[in-house]
Amino acid sequence: MDITTGHNARQRGFDPLLADAPALDAADPGYLEAVDETGAAAGIARFTAVDAASPDAVWGALRRHELDVRVAGEDPGRALGTILDRWLRGLAEQERPGDADSSARVNVPSRDIALVRALTERGFAPNGIRGVRPRPRGAIAAAPDLPVALDGALVRAATVDDAPALGALDARLLALDTHFAGVTERAGAADMFAGAYRERLQAAPDTTWVLERPTGITGFIHVMPDAASPEPGTLALAASGGQYLVVMYLDESERGAGTGAAFCDIAHALLDAAGAPYTLLSYAVANPRSGPFWSRMGYRPVVTEWQRRPAVLAV
Repeated sequence: MDITTGHNARQRGFDPLLADAPALDAADPGYLEAVDETGAAAGIARFTAVDAASPDAVWGALRRHELDVRVAGEDPGRALGTILDRWLRGLAEQERPGDADSSARVNVPSRDIALVRALTERGFAPNGIRGVRPRPRGAIAAAPDLPVALDGALVRAATVDDAPALGALDARLLALDTHFAGVTERAGAADMFAGAYRERLQAAPDTTWVLERPTGITGFIHVMPDAASPEPGTLALAASGGQYLVVMYLDESERGAGTGAAFCDIAHALLDAAGAPYTLLSYAVANPRSGPFWSRMGYRPVVTEWQRRPAVLAV
């Protein structure tokens, strides 16, 4: 049995929601492999450099190293540690120690606890969670009519004219999330986001909803098809055809009274009525609000992104 075949058999045992991983190319220059008496691990090291002026620059460091891994056997942690060590030795020759615009990332199934020690012992920390909410059995067949009143505000579909407000709110979310090292605040982010929302709302006006008060928009939710997910490097689900909840943000004035949960319930009802078999999202592990909130909303972790940022730790 090769490592990928063993990896997929093992993965199906603890999380059938994840799709089988494709085979790795052993001829790839970035290929790494280790086998011992208790397990095996293989991976391909990949690197992406992003221009600081690019719209993609906000989604992490400018220099991004990733290891696409497969593990097999009863206890593959030691074998994983071996290929991590080889990978990190190579990064030490490429990156300046302490450069926070470099990162090393590994995505693994959240339920595969056998891999945790190998990652933590090498300075990786769980940085991002990808969670999934399957469409509930008995979900309503009819979508709620919009606009709808909510706690003295109005929930309605967004329009192209809302793009500047959405861009400004998304920039505030970016500033918040930079505390957790998964994204990076860059100059001009609000304008960049506004332009992106303008294009999205022109192409798909039924995938963004706003919470509006007389003083203006105080929150929004934006989704897109999972197939167009902005995180192509993560592990795929066995199912397909779902939606990816890209952004949910509320002004601080809206928090603490249940408005966010009620707003999210409306979005879920719209998605469920449209027949989406599941909804995916990602959140920062270190954000003290995110994990508890999304768990209450029916999401459970399927993939954890482990990160070292900087890629080479300062001595």
